[in-house]
Amino acid sequence: MPFHQPLPALRLRRLLHRLTDAPLSQRDRLRSRHPLDSLPDGEYSAAVTVPYVPQFATPALIARYIHDGLHGRDDPNWTEFGAPDAETYTFWAQRACAIACVKMAVDTYHSALPRTLYDLVQECRDLGGYRLQDEHGRAVDQGWFYAPLVTLAEHNGLEVRGGSYASLLSICTLLLDGWLVAAAVTPEIGETGRLRRYDGHFVLVYGFRWERRRLAAFVLHNPSGRTAPLQAAAVIPAGRFGRAFAHRFVAFRASQSRP
Repeated sequence: MPFHQPLPALRLRRLLHRLTDAPLSQRDRLRSRHPLDSLPDGEYSAAVTVPYVPQFATPALIARYIHDGLHGRDDPNWTEFGAPDAETYTFWAQRACAIACVKMAVDTYHSALPRTLYDLVQECRDLGGYRLQDEHGRAVDQGWFYAPLVTLAEHNGLEVRGGSYASLLSICTLLLDGWLVAAAVTPEIGETGRLRRYDGHFVLVYGFRWERRRLAAFVLHNPSGRTAPLQAAAVIPAGRFGRAFAHRFVAFRASQSRP
């Protein structure tokens, strides 16, 4: 499907975010610093066991999906995604990072009956979560919308908190309070090379390392890490994560209203 190029206003908005997000996050950094000042060195987490959910059916093949254009029909496990055919799987697996983060949170807290990734993709689409056509009927591909993602998570038994112009330290404070944090980052965080892009991907952060009164690293599940060390329980140094971070997050924990 040939997608229409982003409108000039959308491209401008992305550029402005890249230029302003980090400076505007400084206020949040100062606010979040105080509760961490007396934190002893160590490893901290949301104190839950978080299962890894890749957005592609076979983690060992993720690099081939990303770099070689592998089609789902060549993945022996594609049916585990839950899609009705390999073509549908291939299309949505490329776009399922945010949904994979929701599923990891749901599976962590057992907040709803087990669902496939495709079940959650379909539910979020029904909520208006993904736009494939603009008002002129042209094919577009603009990513998942925040409000339907929140509704999806809430429908599946989660409490949700969102943040923008957020700092790395605010992620730490959320983890200490028992939240799991889906952080907006560049997809290149799943590689080992330079970070050139901005935004476009989500990873689920569930732990961090604190050394000498500062953040040393985050521990996270990356739904599209290209190699095993960058997939489940990936340890990303704070400096690299900071360069990858788009200063937005969606945080999850079990709904306090559940019986």
